[in-house]
Amino acid sequence: MMMLISRTIALFLLACYLSGCSILRTQEEPADHATFNPSILHDQHMVLIDNIDHFSLIGRLGVMTNPKGFSGRVNWQHAPDKDNIDVFSPLGGKVANIIKTDEEVVLTNSKDEHVSSPDAEILTEETLGFRLPLSGLSYWALGRPSDTGLVEYMTWDENGRINKLKQNGWEIQYQDYEANEGYFLPKKITLRTDVLIIKLIVEKWSELQTR
Repeated sequence: MMMLISRTIALFLLACYLSGCSILRTQEEPADHATFNPSILHDQHMVLIDNIDHFSLIGRLGVMTNPKGFSGRVNWQHAPDKDNIDVFSPLGGKVANIIKTDEEVVLTNSKDEHVSSPDAEILTEETLGFRLPLSGLSYWALGRPSDTGLVEYMTWDENGRINKLKQNGWEIQYQDYEANEGYFLPKKITLRTDVLIIKLIVEKWSELQTR
């Protein structure tokens, strides 16, 4: 009888020991660090935001250039075939409305005069005094490269979000991102050329739609 009890206790202790070892091994198994690899996170982030083809934003726009600069507010609605941008002075007066389609860009100034051109940068430089790169900006505003033009370099942070990008003669730097409708989108963006600095601070993203 005593031998049977001893054998039962021994089997119980052995089972506990083996179970404990199994638990210990499970706890000590290294985490899958590939999930946290910035390159993998970057690819995952790009897949998400590459599907966004509609958005609206409200923000502040600052421009530093010679012979003059500009500061004000911007209200922008973007769709694949059309951009509609209202630019306001710091006091709230509308400086310009810009409508860009695949065929042309039309700018309406504060005097309700209409000026059109096939090139957004030339049009805005001649009318506003600074180049506004609308063709690339709808991509860069979302924190992704434009689908046209060579990317000279691109870096991203530990979360896989772009922090520096150079494309089509523009250097773009992202200072901050925030969560919006399930996406992490830029909040502060600086665009530079040799003669021009544009700063866009997004105060509100809305109406995000995907393909």
